Amino acid sequence: CQTGGGRMMLPMKKDFTLVLQIEDELGSTAALLEKFSGNSWKISELVTLVHILLHGAGQEADYLALGNRMLKEGLDHYLTSALSFLRLLHWPHNKKV
Repeated sequence: CQTGGGRMMLPMKKDFTLVLQIEDELGSTAALLEKFSGNSWKISELVTLVHILLHGAGQEADYLALGNRMLKEGLDHYLTSALSFLRLLHWPHNKKV
């Protein structure tokens, strides 16, 4: 999905298939929420999460090309979207984040 500004929009729906893929690749979604809320995450983790979310929405993206696009555009948009998705999964159970 694209916005008018050309940035990718990530899907924001609760889907257990996505959760399984995310946890298989990256570990617990609760731990990811904590990582991405702080400064202890890797860029490759963010690229992997975005890649899984896009794939879950039926959008095929080459992993390396996606990583390069994200670096070129800046990571803030993607980090904000990733956090929104992870918070959606854990609300209201994780109110401190």
